Amino acid sequence: MRSKLMKMGALGLASVLATHSIGAGTVFAQSSNFDLRKKVIGLTGITFVSGNIDRFVTRGEFAKMLVQASPYRSVLTKTSNVSVFNDVPKDNENASAIKMAVEQGYMTGYLGGNFKPNDNVTLNDAVRGVLTLLGYQASDFAGDANNKRMAKYGFLEL
Repeated sequence: MRSKLMKMGALGLASVLATHSIGAGTVFAQSSNFDLRKKVIGLTGITFVSGNIDRFVTRGEFAKMLVQASPYRSVLTKTSNVSVFNDVPKDNENASAIKMAVEQGYMTGYLGGNFKPNDNVTLNDAVRGVLTLLGYQASDFAGDANNKRMAKYGFLEL
């Protein structure tokens, strides 16, 4: 009887330890996956790794990030020859990226010919840009485009 109780106790303890080690492994995998993503993003130049990482990203900076993450990063120039928007002069540091991001459909401007490059990027702007970068088209979100994009964003766990 005592032997049977010891076996059951050992089996119970083993199952508890196995569960805890699996949980810890999952947390470690998620943590290391996040760390690897941060390193890849930093190394590819998609984001700016220096300075305050808690600050908001402007629309101009986000346009540059999108283009740097796209197949068009090799043709991105530091300067632009033309001013596409009233509020983005051709000597703006993000002018060529803004032009490319709009041409590729990653981002759009506002009525009146403005882009508002110094405004903070909104979640809707970011979702539209990333989904377009992933190959989704406007026709994929016919009807209520914003809500359908947000649903796809949630589904893809971006």
